[in-house]
Amino acid sequence: MLRKILITTMLFYTAGISFAQDSVSVYSLDRALLTAKQNNSELVNAKLDKMKAERKVSEVYSENLVPTLTLNSQYIRAFKKQVFDIFGQRYEIGTDNQIINSLQVTEPIPILGTPVFQGINIAEEYTNLQSENVSYAESKISSEVKKSFYNVLFLKELVNVRKLNLQNALDNYDVVEKRYRNGATTEFEYLRAKVLVENIKPNVLEAENNLEISKLVLKNSMGLKDNKPVDVSGTLSYDSLEVFGSTDDLINHISENNVSVRQLRINQNINRELLAIDNANYLPKLYLFGSFNLQSAEDDIRTAGGYRFFNVINAGIGLTWDLNIFRNTFKKQQTQIDIMKTDETLADVKQKLRLKSTGVLLKIEEAKKKVISNTATVRLAERSYDLASASFRNGVINQIDVTDAGTQLSNSRLGYYSAVLEYLLARTELEELLEKK
Repeated sequence: MLRKILITTMLFYTAGISFAQDSVSVYSLDRALLTAKQNNSELVNAKLDKMKAERKVSEVYSENLVPTLTLNSQYIRAFKKQVFDIFGQRYEIGTDNQIINSLQVTEPIPILGTPVFQGINIAEEYTNLQSENVSYAESKISSEVKKSFYNVLFLKELVNVRKLNLQNALDNYDVVEKRYRNGATTEFEYLRAKVLVENIKPNVLEAENNLEISKLVLKNSMGLKDNKPVDVSGTLSYDSLEVFGSTDDLINHISENNVSVRQLRINQNINRELLAIDNANYLPKLYLFGSFNLQSAEDDIRTAGGYRFFNVINAGIGLTWDLNIFRNTFKKQQTQIDIMKTDETLADVKQKLRLKSTGVLLKIEEAKKKVISNTATVRLAERSYDLASASFRNGVINQIDVTDAGTQLSNSRLGYYSAVLEYLLARTELEELLEKK
């Protein structure tokens, strides 16, 4: 009777799931990765920062290579004019109204202390840094999505194992119940079989709840913000033929070419350009300038429409020189310290990458061995459980032996899937270090 109730419940549950499938979005791993790259906020912001940096480069080019034009216009009303007293005679200077229009042009000369090209180089390096930030974000998000995706697959397998355990316990309960009704076994055996069924049910429910939570985590990593449920397609599988290459080559490649190393090198380039600017500050700065002035000065006796204008045009070359040598020296020393700090950080990051990549490769090899070992263990456990079930039905062994065989089968299956998950997660860490998106 208990088994019929459970089967009926499962049928209604399955029917409900089938009815809801139309509203569930099912994702393959490739589709999940593509969705994350299109919707993840962190990646979207990194791309926007890159676009902003590209606009900054254009701004720096404009500031340094295009002449600066400044237009000024003024109207001046003299409410009280300046007065000079010459030999007792008072004279007013100026007019009642003045209009001054001035167009000024300046252009730095890129020699001596004018670091025009250093500023452009810094802007371009900053754009390169933002590009590396995009690469880092893509690699990080791909890793997060893969790990979340594999976790969903693992928990789906866990749910299947729990349900299979429940089904085995129900089958065992049916046999024990019939033998108990016929007086072939004790009430203790009957109650133990029933308790086993009841103990497994919460495990099934817990696994199903964890599966639903893992789907929400995957949905969040993909950057989806709607309320539509998601599911995944595929199976938790292990490719025994997968080869990553020579260990030494992988470690050297990661330690020398990882995105964090490239970012530090770009920062170092920026610091060197800043040092060049600090050195240039010791020298004078030359610039070209020119101006065009259109002016008018009239008293109130003439109407605005009759104002007479005259223009003045001039051009020349200018020089500015910051003679505060001590301030420039202190600033240069700070930049030199930044360069030394970056060198130290770069060496430290390379060493940590070597250690991390070595650890990941060891985890991959360890997981491979676990998968191979657990594969054989599952076959043995399945054979052992089949023999125990048949022997129990024939009255050769006790129920406790069947229970033990079922527990061993469940543990071996979970051990296999855990090893596969461990391998996939370690492989994902390696792919993140290699920036495989």
